[in-house]
Amino acid sequence: MIFRSKISTYNYSSFKVAAVLAVLACLILAGACGASKTEAPQGDDKVEAFVLDVAAAGERLHSELEYRDDLEALDQLIVCALLGLRDSDVDQLSSYFSSGATAEEILVFKAVDEDALKSLRSAVETRVEDQKKVYVSYAPEEIAYLDGAVIVDRDLYLIYCVSADSQKANVLVNEILRNR
Repeated sequence: MIFRSKISTYNYSSFKVAAVLAVLACLILAGACGASKTEAPQGDDKVEAFVLDVAAAGERLHSELEYRDDLEALDQLIVCALLGLRDSDVDQLSSYFSSGATAEEILVFKAVDEDALKSLRSAVETRVEDQKKVYVSYAPEEIAYLDGAVIVDRDLYLIYCVSADSQKANVLVNEILRNR
C-alpha cells in the first residue's frame, strides 16, 4: 500500500507539472499569435495618404476662376525669395502672380513636413498683410480682394488664392482639397 500511494502521489505531481507546462505553452503560443495578429492589421488598416497634383490644382484655379489681370507662373526660387521662405521647406509649388496692377495671386504648396507647413502658412498670411500695406495707397480697391483671400491647408498642402470672386475661389479650393 505504501508503494501504491507513492506512485499515486508521484503520478499526480507529474500530472500537475505537465498540466502547468501545457497551460504555459498555450499561453506562450497564444501570446505569439496575438502579436502576429496585432502586426498584420496595421498594414491592412493603413489610411491612404492624401495626394494632390500641385500643378493641376494651380492650373485649375487659374483656368476656372476669373481674374482682372493676366497671371503668370513664377519659378519656385523666386516665389520663396518673394515670400521669405526657405526653398528647402517646399516640396512642390504651383504659382501664378499678377503684373502688380492687381493683388491677384495663386499659390499651391506641398510642404516637406508639418513644421514647414506652419512656416508656409505664416509666410502667406504675412504676404496678405504686406500686400494690404502696399495697395492701401496704390490701389485701395484691392484691399477688399485681399480681405477675401482664401488660405486653406490639408495634410502637407496649402492653397492661397486671391481672385475677383473669393466665394467661388473658396468653393473651388475646398473641392480641390477633397479631390473632386
